[in-house]
Amino acid sequence: MSKVRIQNAQVCIGCSPSPREGWTSYRFNFRGFRDLTTAKNHCVMTPRFTCSDHEWTLDLYPGGVHLATDGYMSIYLTLRSEVSTAATHEITLLDKFGNAERVKQMTDRIFDKSAWEWPSLGWCNFINRSDILDASNNILDSSGTLAIVVSMKDEPTAVFVPPNPLLNMMQEMFNDDTTADVCFEVANGADEVEKDEKIAGGSTSFHAHTFILKKCAPMLDDLIPHGNDMGKAASVQVSDVQPDIFRHLLWYVYGGKIAEDTLKANAKDIIDAADKYSIVNLKLEAEAAYVKSTTFTAENVLDNLLYAEAMNLALLKEAVIDFLVGNGEQIIDEVTFSHIPGCLMKDLLVATTRSVKESKNEVATDMNLMRVSELRRKLNEKGLDVDGSREAMIASLIRSESVGNNATLLEAEDEVNEDEDEDENNAEEE
Repeated sequence: MSKVRIQNAQVCIGCSPSPREGWTSYRFNFRGFRDLTTAKNHCVMTPRFTCSDHEWTLDLYPGGVHLATDGYMSIYLTLRSEVSTAATHEITLLDKFGNAERVKQMTDRIFDKSAWEWPSLGWCNFINRSDILDASNNILDSSGTLAIVVSMKDEPTAVFVPPNPLLNMMQEMFNDDTTADVCFEVANGADEVEKDEKIAGGSTSFHAHTFILKKCAPMLDDLIPHGNDMGKAASVQVSDVQPDIFRHLLWYVYGGKIAEDTLKANAKDIIDAADKYSIVNLKLEAEAAYVKSTTFTAENVLDNLLYAEAMNLALLKEAVIDFLVGNGEQIIDEVTFSHIPGCLMKDLLVATTRSVKESKNEVATDMNLMRVSELRRKLNEKGLDVDGSREAMIASLIRSESVGNNATLLEAEDEVNEDEDEDENNAEEE
């Protein structure tokens, strides 16, 4: 259920709170709080504010979000910048005398842009609205103004150091026919090709370097015939990818960044090509762009679900399942599930259980309930493959933890054996 912004609400920045070392704080006064609508998912959005080089808003729902218990006010901090970040933030509700009436904090939580366009974190049951309106609690002032303070922990500012130039050097070698030792001849389709590629008959030429492909795109390297004459570039025919998509693929292999608009416009073609040639990170970037740019409806939800299942797109699958869980009544009336694989039942149960926990502001520590982005982050930290279904990712993490535990036990046994050997040697010496 999407949120609705309350148009007649008045919110302004109040007097700056007392400074706290290492924190940046903003006070917002929500005027006429008692007269604001209590309809679910209707919010008052503060003006944007900046902390640690990111823009944010504080979103207050007088009647709560749709997951909130009836009668409770919800409040969320929303990232309004274009890149993901982690933040520690604190929300304080003040009484009319400026004293803290309610304080809640989240520590080092990730605002993930790959999962949501405007990621928000907060509390669906922040405080009972009746407690705010109760005059004996002295929360609202004489004009019915509610004061909220948002505080964010400052990130240390790093000293500027120029980046390692290797990436720029690699990108300068992209499609350089003077140093390349392989040429991919990609069959032309109906689409136009870039001007800087050479068109030979019915194909477009892309020049590359085997030493880069061996490490960054081994499946492309496997296509190259070896044992060619010295000084003569090998030639490889490619007919299953359009030239413009192959160009994006190869540019990414050379460390290039593909523009967000390009990813969104060509998401499925890039996903298919990246999956075919195992350019995993590009596949995941295109998947994230597709999720962000797609509006799920009762008409397209099944097509997206089957596509996610066929291409092993765990993030897309999670987004579709979340849509199903959040729009159950509409889906039941308008969608038939006769062709849906039975294995998706577990995904529905996971999404439903996770939704209940999130509505209670509980953090999912069980891997079976973690979001795909969190599972991928854990896999990446361990140097494991991040491509695969939820089940495959969880199994990989469990195996990794099992191996780590076994290694710890072996180390402990070695230490015990060394101590026993030392004791025996000491006894013999005595």
